[in-house]
Amino acid sequence: MLPTLPSGFDEAALRQLTAGLSAQQLTWLSGYFYGQATAAGVAVATGAPAAALAPVTVPKPQRLTILYGSHTGNGKKIAQQAAGAATARGLAPEVFDMNDYPARRLAQEENLLVIVSTHGEGDPPVAAEELHTYLGGARAPKLPQLHYAVLALGDKSYLHYCQTGKDFDERLAALGGTRLLERRDVDVAFKAPAAQWVEDVLAQLVAEVAAPAATPAAVMAAPAVEYSAENPWSAKVLESIQLNGRGSDKETYHIELDLAGSGLRYAPGDALAVVPLNHEPLVAEVLRAARLSDTAAVQVEGASLPLAAALATRRELTVLTRDVLERYAALAPHAELQHLLADPQRLQPYLYGRDVADLLTEFPSEQLTAQTLADTLRPLPSRAYSIASSLLVHPNEVHLTVGAVRYAAFGRDKQGVCSSFLADRVALGSEVRVYVQENEFFRLPQSSDTDIIMIGAGTGVAPFRAFVEERAELGTAGRNWLLFGNPHFTTDFLYQSEWLNYLKKGQLAQLDVAFSRDQAQKIYVQDRLLERSRQVYEWLESGASLYVCGDKTRLGQAVQQALGAVVQKEAGLSADAAADYVKALRKQRRYLEDVY
Repeated sequence: MLPTLPSGFDEAALRQLTAGLSAQQLTWLSGYFYGQATAAGVAVATGAPAAALAPVTVPKPQRLTILYGSHTGNGKKIAQQAAGAATARGLAPEVFDMNDYPARRLAQEENLLVIVSTHGEGDPPVAAEELHTYLGGARAPKLPQLHYAVLALGDKSYLHYCQTGKDFDERLAALGGTRLLERRDVDVAFKAPAAQWVEDVLAQLVAEVAAPAATPAAVMAAPAVEYSAENPWSAKVLESIQLNGRGSDKETYHIELDLAGSGLRYAPGDALAVVPLNHEPLVAEVLRAARLSDTAAVQVEGASLPLAAALATRRELTVLTRDVLERYAALAPHAELQHLLADPQRLQPYLYGRDVADLLTEFPSEQLTAQTLADTLRPLPSRAYSIASSLLVHPNEVHLTVGAVRYAAFGRDKQGVCSSFLADRVALGSEVRVYVQENEFFRLPQSSDTDIIMIGAGTGVAPFRAFVEERAELGTAGRNWLLFGNPHFTTDFLYQSEWLNYLKKGQLAQLDVAFSRDQAQKIYVQDRLLERSRQVYEWLESGASLYVCGDKTRLGQAVQQALGAVVQKEAGLSADAAADYVKALRKQRRYLEDVY
């Protein structure tokens, strides 16, 4: 129940005064008025007559700027949480997407929080590129008055873990800034450490500011259930269909999951994170290589489990990362391990394709126990897949397009932990633990009149199925153009009948395909882009947004180069000017990528 206003209080006047204020501004005002009321209450309790009280002087809130550079939107969420927590502590935070932050303002900042992710092998996300370049350049200002802290988001499966955050932290220090806290690097399970970072850094900032009184419990809303890596939803498998034809070298599955009763919502462009289980044969190989008993009890994340169960459900076995090698090297004093860790040029190729069983076999250790093995290995992270459905078209369902990863390496047959889990070990009616990962920077245009160009190869077509389903259901005026590539027309034309149906109905304005192995000379989607250069440029000049989904190196970089060539040719620009045109598309969020 909402609280009743005191008699004589003009609610209409209050609403008029606060109309147009943001949630953040309203939160600050509530704390301000609550502080005044508390101060008045204290005065009355001391017996001082109200008329004798000196006017209350409210100190100007301490300014705080919070910058986020995010690829999927996780950084934005943390920034917003930090802003809410800062407001509750009497600070005056401003939150900026790095893409929109005027770099020249940096020289005036006094308190700064930087929340930034790393994209791929050490690259800044698109939103952070300009500020990252500016800070590293000759025009960056001296910052002797700046107090700052950096939260770096990353993924330890990449060699250059949290590199962008490291760059920001080191450069701000080199320019004269003073750290409020040492930089904190967080892996894919970022929520708890990020919340702790927010708490720790704000404690530094408000050390000399009186803490505001707690919000009365009566007006606090009960938190909604949030599904996450720590609390996933168990979704029933409704359908699993192999999309490739007989004889294909690929193995792609269309998987439908039930969300009924979960309350989970998603938008086209979002991803679904799946919590996998390790394959039992791999667990057995690791146990044999470690020479440890499967029943030995270990403590993992506050639970006591048999080692085999801990390895199957809680620890990463299929991917090796640098931090695992560093911890293992302390238990296995092999000179070659130390040489690998000291040489990044050798380390990256060594890690690629190897798993935990390979490591334990190549570098056995007499010091290894069940508990030290569990402590050495990385927690088993979820795997995220682009959602291939529209919630408008499939209420209470979510669809995925999953390519099964299988390969031979170092004398053993191997497979992707989650793709093989979904392809081989999940039966109809069984349950898969999932949660939604929002991808705010891979969304459909706000205007339904905007045309879109979608470029995807293989399973990279998944989000575009969601895009077209959504726009067809809404009857949007904007045109949809799909460029899709895969090896063979007869076996690998994923969702062929759906695309042709959309094309027939006019809901897909254009469809261009590139089946690379159907002719002597390989043809890829970037080749189709070049062939359609005049049309591509006309769409872009008319305001179209362009989307790319698939492999970062083989598709993402190739499309970017082709797009530059298109602009250079059709606009008659130099290579540098064409690159600036493409860069402007990125900054305007009209050239969006979901690449991996």
